[in-house]
Amino acid sequence: MEKISFINQKAQPLFEAILDFRPTLNFNILKSALRKKDIKVNDVKVKDNLLLNIGDKVEFYINSRKNKKIDVIFEDENILIVFKPAGVETTLKDKTYLNSKSLEELVGAKACHRLDKNTEGLVVLAKNIESENCLIDAFRKHKIKKEYIAVVSGNINKNGENLENYIKKEQNFVKICSKNDKNAKIAKLSYVPISSKNDLSMLKINLETGRTHQIRVQLAHQGIFVLGDEKYGDREINKKYHKTKQLLCACELTFDKLSFPLAYLSNKKFEVAPSFEVENI
Repeated sequence: MEKISFINQKAQPLFEAILDFRPTLNFNILKSALRKKDIKVNDVKVKDNLLLNIGDKVEFYINSRKNKKIDVIFEDENILIVFKPAGVETTLKDKTYLNSKSLEELVGAKACHRLDKNTEGLVVLAKNIESENCLIDAFRKHKIKKEYIAVVSGNINKNGENLENYIKKEQNFVKICSKNDKNAKIAKLSYVPISSKNDLSMLKINLETGRTHQIRVQLAHQGIFVLGDEKYGDREINKKYHKTKQLLCACELTFDKLSFPLAYLSNKKFEVAPSFEVENI
């Protein structure tokens, strides 16, 4: 934890005062500190982005995290494909820790899709605007196939399943909804079991759409819970196996026919192994 303190110089909201004093922070960091009651004004803990007066003393604590090593799977003059470890935010705007760096900052390229902070696996980043536009268009048109591996508990169909639901995001939570709900988006995936041990199974998951939290939400709706998932998962199972980060890995990327300047990547596949195996849990 880093302690920061200063005397406010003008009438302004708390967050604006902090950002004036430390411009490298962002609203996500400050909201997190506020929720944890890590901000004091005149020696009193505050819970709102209140209006400060001239001369108010502000003290706050910010979590710091060490940066993790990023393994490069493929690189050329246009793109980077890397293995993002769990615990690293994909983009700069996702970042919530002062002294940590997002994946984009660590490798110096622009992420064209994202993985949740606690999901590990392959991420594609662009090194120029032409490649960025090509990749974003390819993801939007489903020309890049994504497969995941997860360790789960619950009601597994031994023959696998195809799941199709409508989901919508409400603040930081995603839920299954009706097709007619406002902001509803279709989510499609399929899974097959590939191994098991006791009450756990390892699944290979094929994503047909790329929605926020899609895998965890759709599986949970079926009574299948990604081990270590504290938001949609089974907390008793997580506690039993001492897991606090979801065991979910984006393990495979396959490029369909891409356009200029990435046409040379058409029909190429990139694979990694997850950092976990059900047999070793």
